[in-house]
Amino acid sequence: MDMDKDEVAALVREVRYLRDRQDILDCINNYGRGLDRLDADLIRDAFHPDATDNHGPFLGGVDAFVPFAIDCEAAFLNTHHGITSHNCEIKGDTAHAESYVFWFVQMPDGEKIGAGGGRYIDKLERREGKWKVSLRRLLMDWTFQVPEDKWLGDEWSGVKGERDKTDPSYLRPMTIPPA
Repeated sequence: MDMDKDEVAALVREVRYLRDRQDILDCINNYGRGLDRLDADLIRDAFHPDATDNHGPFLGGVDAFVPFAIDCEAAFLNTHHGITSHNCEIKGDTAHAESYVFWFVQMPDGEKIGAGGGRYIDKLERREGKWKVSLRRLLMDWTFQVPEDKWLGDEWSGVKGERDKTDPSYLRPMTIPPA
């Protein structure tokens, strides 16, 4: 396949753009994983050290935000954060992203599930080759609670994960527990 210089240059730009989008999405997904595993290092790694976050009543820097986030999430028995739609505009080393997020939390009484949906509105910057959030604003679009129900049966209760680095997702190499 013969490609001229312009075609090669266009392909390089396209690959760079796709890699940047994936790195940005990985950053946002790892943040959610950090919340669910109560992993302060993963949460912190999503932000530049001078980042600012606006999460509901919280407005401040990452050094204060990380313990705030851990305290909020640790109040629940379990949490689950997920990213759905992700829109991203990249110009050089700056990106603006809107990531739709949903979360489910097992309330402290163990009898209710809280659910919510919103959006992370982020400004991200690539510094020293790494994309991280420099400014974040959480918009909460909806929330509700429902009673917890063991609709799958009690035999499923033994397959829960852990909220720390003992969770099987950290295990390398991955193994299957004995039957």
